[in-house]
Amino acid sequence: MGIALTAMEYLARPQQLGDKGLLSWDVERTRMRAASRRRADVLDVLAKPPGIYVVFALRLLAALVLLNPASPARARTIAVGYISATTYALHYRIRYGTDGTDHMTLLTYAALFVARVMPGDARVQQACTWFIAGQTSLSYLAAGLAKAAGPSWRTGLAMPGIFRTKVYGDRRVHAMLKDRRLLSTVAGWAVVVGEVVLPLVLVAPRRSGWALLGMGASFHVGNAMFMGLNRFVWAFVGTYPAVVACARSMSLDDPRDLVRGVTGTVRRARGR
Repeated sequence: MGIALTAMEYLARPQQLGDKGLLSWDVERTRMRAASRRRADVLDVLAKPPGIYVVFALRLLAALVLLNPASPARARTIAVGYISATTYALHYRIRYGTDGTDHMTLLTYAALFVARVMPGDARVQQACTWFIAGQTSLSYLAAGLAKAAGPSWRTGLAMPGIFRTKVYGDRRVHAMLKDRRLLSTVAGWAVVVGEVVLPLVLVAPRRSGWALLGMGASFHVGNAMFMGLNRFVWAFVGTYPAVVACARSMSLDDPRDLVRGVTGTVRRARGR
């Protein structure tokens, strides 16, 4: 869904990708030495209109293939591969306005593509699942620690500052926080602590784990509503099934289960 929404957003404003647009390829290519050379003009076929419109139109089509439960397996594999490849390529084509969802999308779809091209190998399937779950957990932890290192988050200045901006702001939230330092401080620390503890979902008891995932999903929905970050919902919440799958083997509902699971994994590894 996130891929489809992003593609439709770009296709709805094609002038941004044109020669005089904010995301003009003639400007973007100057940031890369190799792309700024004349021999790189061959990239213009896909990097400039109408080629770039075709890229996004096909991304939309690939997303629709994945959203259709009746799509054949081969079509799904091709769609996942195309999304993976173009997400990587678009990282060089569009530098302005990208965020953590682009990085998360690339890693997620790359792992899914590997899993789909080797469907008969259980170890590959498991490794890809753990990779996605680990990346999700690491993303939350890194984001929380980065915020904790910044004094603006610890002192309550960050959130009023964010919500006063034109890009990510919301007048109602800013009005509520700007003169209430205690409230903005508590809100800032709530975000920091929430992001830092969310990776504990992998080892938390089942009910606590679901509560942590609910907290994470609510956080992203709130960001979508008040900051316009709708892609984060799909990019991160979309990885939760992998997190749940991995948490089943690590949950501390019964610590002995975790010990037995780890011991069994070690034994199997030594046996190979």
